Amino acid sequence: MTVLTSFDESDLKQMGYPCSVSELVELRVRNAREADVEGIVCSPLEVSRVRAMAGPDAILVTPGVRSAGAAAGDQKRVATPAEAMAHGANYLVIGRQVTRAADPRGEMQRILDALSTRR
Repeated sequence: MTVLTSFDESDLKQMGYPCSVSELVELRVRNAREADVEGIVCSPLEVSRVRAMAGPDAILVTPGVRSAGAAAGDQKRVATPAEAMAHGANYLVIGRQVTRAADPRGEMQRILDALSTRR
C-alpha cells in the first residue's frame, strides 16, 4: 500500500511525515520493488507515476474510484473508473458506490457500460 486515498498532505503532516504524498508514494513504490512485490495498491491519481516506476508487469490496484457525480465520501484522492484504467490500473476497487446503491447490480452495470464505451 502506498498512501491511503483518504489521506492528503495535511493528514500526512498531522501524522508527522516530513514529506508530500507524492514523495511518500515514490518511497513506498521503490521499497516494494526492491522487495520484489508484484502488486501495489495506489490512488488512481498516482497510478500513472506508479506504473512508470514499477514497470509494465506490476499489478496496480486502485481504490478511491468513483463514477462522475458519485459521492467521494471520505476519499480525498479519487478518479473515475475510466481515468484509473486509462492511467494504468489493472484492478479497480469500487465499494460504497455499489454496495450502498439502491440497486447495486444496476449500479455495477452502469460502471461496466461506461468502461466499455471508452474502448
